[in-house]
Amino acid sequence: MHRSCVTLLFAASLIAQTGNLTAYPQDTTQNSAASFTPFGVDIFGSLAESHAQMLVPAAYLPGPGALLTGLSVQCQTVAAVNYASLQITLSPTTAGALSPTFANNLTAPQVVLAATGLVVNFNHQWTQIPFTTPYVHDGTSALVVDVQKVAAAPFQAAIMSTVTRADLPLSVYDFGPPGSGASTSTMAMSQGSGAIVLRLEWLGAPTMRLRSDPAASGNAFAVGGRIDDTVNGTPGSLYLNMIGVALQAAPLPPVLGLFRVNGVTIDVGTLDAAGTSVRSIPIPNHPGLVGNYFTFQAITLDAVAMLPQFTNAADCFIAN
Repeated sequence: MHRSCVTLLFAASLIAQTGNLTAYPQDTTQNSAASFTPFGVDIFGSLAESHAQMLVPAAYLPGPGALLTGLSVQCQTVAAVNYASLQITLSPTTAGALSPTFANNLTAPQVVLAATGLVVNFNHQWTQIPFTTPYVHDGTSALVVDVQKVAAAPFQAAIMSTVTRADLPLSVYDFGPPGSGASTSTMAMSQGSGAIVLRLEWLGAPTMRLRSDPAASGNAFAVGGRIDDTVNGTPGSLYLNMIGVALQAAPLPPVLGLFRVNGVTIDVGTLDAAGTSVRSIPIPNHPGLVGNYFTFQAITLDAVAMLPQFTNAADCFIAN
């Protein structure tokens, strides 16, 4: 059944795009669920302060030596948010879920942004928040993203997209109005019902990401819709794109990184002058696909270093 579903799902053409990005859990900007934390605020300022943490599983992150230089979030409103203070701290972790005690989740914290008086202009697309200090990823750990925010008046509604999937770790957070001290809270008072949608911006390692905009049913990764599978790396590099039905974490020397998708090859080619290739994959309108789980990963042969390296992985459940 697995191989027949793979064969049915994946046959299409190549298109090109730019960027060196991963997306958690995927790259669409057409999400319906949303949350005011960690970066958002309501018009009354009742969520002007917050302390929030998100956990990005290791499989969604690239190989060793990857340098994380910034992140982007997707806001469902148009708003200019003035952060009196905005601090982002990152930490590797081996945990699969977050503790309500914030400090317990930061085993090796690194402050990558500590800004004051920062105005961020959000719109319906991805909005970049660059770091002042990059973060070096070890290639095996998951990533805790810790955000401490104090927004200043006047307040505009800014609400950030989330994706609800039962298999993804929940975010934890505390929030309050101006002067509440929520931004320096040591304990989370709530759990997020969905994963905050993030783009992560990398140097030094190849990446891949998935995008599936909602189909007529309103669901992403839906039968009758499509998936765009993007691979990024050094321009001119050879790449091989794979699809499977499970995630693993196996070393495969001399290839750098971890072999996470033991599946079948869906695409072989060369990255364009922007270091990008995208395979656009139509999802057949077949009810037998609904509920199936698919995983994706690529391997590149770097055109400069001539070293093979795995990208991160990405995954999806096919919806109706």
